[in-house]
Amino acid sequence: MINKIITGALLSMFFLCNAFAQLTHEQQMARDQGITLYKQSDWHDSQRLLQIAAEAGDRDAQYYLGEAIRLSKRYTTNEARKWYEKAAEQGDLYAMLRLSNKDDLCSYLGTCTEKTGKQWRKQAIKIARERAGKGDTQAMIVLFTANQGLGWLEKAAEAGDGFGQQLLASAYKGGGGWFLIPGNREKAIEKWFKASAESGFPPGMYLYANFLYDHGGSKADVGYWLKKTAEAGHIDAMGSYALNVAHMPDSYGYPLDLVKAYGLAYLISKLSGGGAAPKEGRETLSELTRHMTPDQISQGVEFAAEWESSHPPLSYFEPVYGY
Repeated sequence: MINKIITGALLSMFFLCNAFAQLTHEQQMARDQGITLYKQSDWHDSQRLLQIAAEAGDRDAQYYLGEAIRLSKRYTTNEARKWYEKAAEQGDLYAMLRLSNKDDLCSYLGTCTEKTGKQWRKQAIKIARERAGKGDTQAMIVLFTANQGLGWLEKAAEAGDGFGQQLLASAYKGGGGWFLIPGNREKAIEKWFKASAESGFPPGMYLYANFLYDHGGSKADVGYWLKKTAEAGHIDAMGSYALNVAHMPDSYGYPLDLVKAYGLAYLISKLSGGGAAPKEGRETLSELTRHMTPDQISQGVEFAAEWESSHPPLSYFEPVYGY
């Protein structure tokens, strides 16, 4: 069955018919909330919501549902594979890569099909090259992810893709690329982290703030980018920002604002997904409570509600094709 699905002609038919699933208002809300929970590492509660949109044919929901199942079970189950296949049939390149991943635990359990995986990988590279040739930067990043060369990532970065710029800076930092003149690697790393930050990509902002901190940047510059990243919903940045607003410690000269710090820590503490952030948020709240009146604490909870309604949802901003 799968062999037939991934022939070029049939894939084209799927792409044409299904790529733009029309969702009802309720299905769209379930999709958005499901993706929000997924990006908060809530791989369990997100599944029910994602499934509503996935069953309605939404490609992104299908992919993220496959991811949520895989991450919650720690390997690609048959159910996860079903949703990857549905997303892949609609042209999702990352879903195709998941279906061709040899490192998944299913390889050891004997539930993967190597031949099918090779075909999906071939199809992903073929389609990505076609899209990249038309200027699709996501396709360029997919080609880099599929080990088709750092040059594709450099093209994505040069084209202004914030994720591509951050990924390129990280690749250079990890030793990728060739730099004959001493110091040029460090300059390239700074250039692309800065470009990513200025493009508005939250992980790029956060990593640029860290780069400046590690390389003697001014406190004002580090503080500026940390604040910007927190305002964009980056969970880790928000935790650090809350501590500094509470002067625990006072590293960047922010005005002391215990109410704001409490509100931000309160939002983090309410996260139901994984990671250490919720626990750290609760620890911050506990410490702040020692220095605040009941009225200030109430104001902090109100501040949290106002922030939540006027800022993007909290997210760890893990890559679409992450761990």
